[in-house]
Amino acid sequence: MSSLRRVMLCVSVFVLFVSTASLAESYPSFSYDVGVGSGFSTHGNFAEIQAALNTHFRAWLTWRNSAFYRIESERDDYFGLDTSILAGHRFPLGDGMSLEPRAGVGYRVTSRMEHAPFGEGGVTFRASAFSIGLSAKYILYNLIEPSYGNELIYSVNASGRLRGTF
Repeated sequence: MSSLRRVMLCVSVFVLFVSTASLAESYPSFSYDVGVGSGFSTHGNFAEIQAALNTHFRAWLTWRNSAFYRIESERDDYFGLDTSILAGHRFPLGDGMSLEPRAGVGYRVTSRMEHAPFGEGGVTFRASAFSIGLSAKYILYNLIEPSYGNELIYSVNASGRLRGTF
């Protein structure tokens, strides 16, 4: 069994067995965030600007779609879309505040045609309708093209919340 399949199986099992207390929210709901990230690849240093729309199916299950623009030191800039499914839990801290760790898997599509699966995780501190989060994303380029190196991206995100239902 490949590494990607093992990761996807572990996330699937986690999602099936996660149970949380019911929150006073209706689902699906939506949120957005904007952020910046940086990292190092085989092509040098880079920075990314990100804007995401998140669909929350349950308190613990989110589908994230994040458009990004990457600025690289050693080659031309490019853009793309990261889509991922994230599982997590909200730990209430009182007075509308919470701490929210999350982890999941996804796929990156780029304007360079360098598409690849990734794993990501992070933690968000939420206070009322606004939040700030730290996250890391590991892109597995060598699963698609063995000559490419994998990448690790660290990000800081700030977000607000839009509420809605289908």
